Amino acid sequence: MSKQSSITPFNLEQFAWLKSVVLDHLETVVAIHSCSDESSTSIPSSQGQVELTHLLRNRFIELNAQVEVDDFANIIARYPGRGRGVNQAPIALMIHLDTAHGTIAIPQLNQSQSWEGDALHFERNPSLKVNIENYPSLQQFVGHTIIHGFGDAPFGLDDKLGLTHLLTLATLISKPTESLDLLNDLDLPPIWLIGRPDEEIGRDEALIGLAEKLHDAGVTRGYTIDGIEPFEVNIANFFAGKALFKVPQNERVSLPNGVPLKVTLGGVNTHGATAHAEGHRGAIRWLTELWRTSKEHGLRLCNYEASTERECDGIIYFWAPHLEAGMYLRQALTQYVEPHISRGASLSMEEWQVEEEPSADSSLEYLVDCLNTILFESNFSYPLLAEDSSGWQGYSHPAQLSVNDESWTLSWRLRDFELEQLINRATDLEQSFNLDEVTNGSFEWSRQYDNMAHRLESAPELITWATQGAENLGLEAKVMPIRGGTGVDPFLDRGIMVANLGTGYFSPESEKELTSLEFMIQHALWLISLLKESTAS
Repeated sequence: MSKQSSITPFNLEQFAWLKSVVLDHLETVVAIHSCSDESSTSIPSSQGQVELTHLLRNRFIELNAQVEVDDFANIIARYPGRGRGVNQAPIALMIHLDTAHGTIAIPQLNQSQSWEGDALHFERNPSLKVNIENYPSLQQFVGHTIIHGFGDAPFGLDDKLGLTHLLTLATLISKPTESLDLLNDLDLPPIWLIGRPDEEIGRDEALIGLAEKLHDAGVTRGYTIDGIEPFEVNIANFFAGKALFKVPQNERVSLPNGVPLKVTLGGVNTHGATAHAEGHRGAIRWLTELWRTSKEHGLRLCNYEASTERECDGIIYFWAPHLEAGMYLRQALTQYVEPHISRGASLSMEEWQVEEEPSADSSLEYLVDCLNTILFESNFSYPLLAEDSSGWQGYSHPAQLSVNDESWTLSWRLRDFELEQLINRATDLEQSFNLDEVTNGSFEWSRQYDNMAHRLESAPELITWATQGAENLGLEAKVMPIRGGTGVDPFLDRGIMVANLGTGYFSPESEKELTSLEFMIQHALWLISLLKESTAS
């Protein structure tokens, strides 16, 4: 039977002193801009990740860790085992250093103490209504001190909140005086705290040598600290693929004088994992709905411009034969876009200056017609759009629409927990497009990453340690799937079984991102309790 520690039963007030500590950790790391750069060929792909590693090296050294940094900005902070865990194999806890495209650095975050569930104030986005009425899942944050940004962009809780938990764990382990000697009686295994680069852009090059190092050191078990929900435990993730449908541009169709209309759309920005719960809406979906509604009134499509900053945003250029037709377009915007403004959507419609004779893009119109048929007129046995998918359901989501080399390209994000179903999704998409000699279109798809579930069947203790560790604190861990990926294949290939743990926040990679001081403290203590539990096996 495992020895009882001083942190059982859990008493949050006992650790109230940690509130300033966890906030300092989080504000320190989100102040560094560490977005990965898909266009870069360097490893890591951005200098910000190198800068973050340098900061972490100094911080972990201050926290009495043995620190190692390699040429790829991988960082390992080691702590020795304690008690009967001293000779145990090390346990690895991993985060990724990079943040997603569009994330900004913020030197100071906002606090809302003892939150009652009403609309939070976002200084740079006052129309945003983040409350439990719009987002019922936020009920679990009521009563907490909420930490959030300014409402204009994500600030990087994915995965800097996981990093914060590791820094707080290191603080508790390395400073027993500040920890009020609460942890001195714990049995703990050797702990390797690891930061790796370029997870957001799916690059594993930096992990090959890192996985080999862990394997040679006898590491066989670990966790990524990269989930969303409080105290979630993940051993299953999506199979992932990417599909591309290309249509060459036909000769443009000249149009008579009319009313050129420019529609600028700001979508409801969410991660694919939380698209259903947060009501995701994107400009490509709205383009399809607006075109379906307005073409019967004589409108034509002239162009579409995707945003370079947010995938859910875009600009549509219409031509209307007269003002009355433009009013039908305005009605469609009211129907499809305005209901989502409180969740972060935005829109504007204005006339645009046509420098040359107006012309319609019939290839774009054809492509959007195909998209409408697939999304809203087909009868698939599974959901397509990410916002219609939840739990163990996958999705086939139109992600980006762009024109280059005289062709329109529509990319699709394919996700499913079953490989056979992922393949079916790709096959169904290909068969849904009319790839005849007239359109001269092309379709291709490729796999990106695999579901780790079958490989983790040999390591059920990863679930046991996490769920029992939570129970020891009077908390409940939930075993659930990751509606995404974790980039751990190189570790699994070397026999290092890695599950994923939640970090306790809302709305990943969105301007609505938030967490709480209470969850930040609880998650750090959960990690310690989990590690302690591993020594009882």
